[in-house]
Amino acid sequence: MAITRCPKCAKSISDKHKQCPHCGSNISELNDEQVLQLQREQRIKKRQMFMNHSFLALILFLGGFFCLYFLQPQEESLQWYAYTIAIGVGCIWYLINRIILVSLNYLNAYSTVLQQVSGLMARCYQTSKSNKLCN
Repeated sequence: MAITRCPKCAKSISDKHKQCPHCGSNISELNDEQVLQLQREQRIKKRQMFMNHSFLALILFLGGFFCLYFLQPQEESLQWYAYTIAIGVGCIWYLINRIILVSLNYLNAYSTVLQQVSGLMARCYQTSKSNKLCN
């Protein structure tokens, strides 16, 4: 018994389940192409979420910067602290989201290579021993 991820909701489930206990999707009826399509959609949704977060972080950073620059509050005042904190939080939030997006792209490329290699190995296993790719 192995733990896998549901292709629809991406939660951990047993490979023995015929239906996901979290989202109720019928896993046994899905073929490999449908599973890959659902996994691709999950990756796109995850990337889109982090893109939205980075956009909000950029708005927070720029809003704090422009308020600090144009309104020129008195130093050490409550407004000055608020704008400075907005700049710092927005910058850190943006950088973290960009790092996550880069790592997601790297992991996606790595998993694609692994899928291609495993497919090649499966085809190689199915063909005769005289195949040049197997030797």
